Amino acid sequence: MPSPIRNVTIDCADPYELAKFWSQVIGAPLHPECEPGEEEAFIATPDGQPGLLFLRVPEGKKVKNRIHLDLGPNGNTRDGEMERLLGIGATFLSDFRRDDGTGFVVLGDPEGNEFCIELSDEELAAVGNRGAK
Repeated sequence: MPSPIRNVTIDCADPYELAKFWSQVIGAPLHPECEPGEEEAFIATPDGQPGLLFLRVPEGKKVKNRIHLDLGPNGNTRDGEMERLLGIGATFLSDFRRDDGTGFVVLGDPEGNEFCIELSDEELAAVGNRGAK
């Protein structure tokens, strides 16, 4: 039997604050029982996708993530979504956009965890689906 992914777990210093950031990123609310200062926070994602679970850990982030999230904007362009996320606390890390409009950007969340913003579905269709990583 297969084992579906239930949650993506993110170690962090402040679960509630980091979950608030990611709640804005993906447009899903924090679980109603989440409170500041708790050891964990949770976001149930829509449509049966894996949830995001944030757990307090004592050590800080030191190196590049070995696993990260790739975001495909819905109702926004890649560059528009990048600007939106920079406005709510993300940090610009790397630019892999190409002259033909394809490619992606790498941002960091407020605790430095890397994530990518790829082209939206509409942008991918416009470039013939060759714009993914």
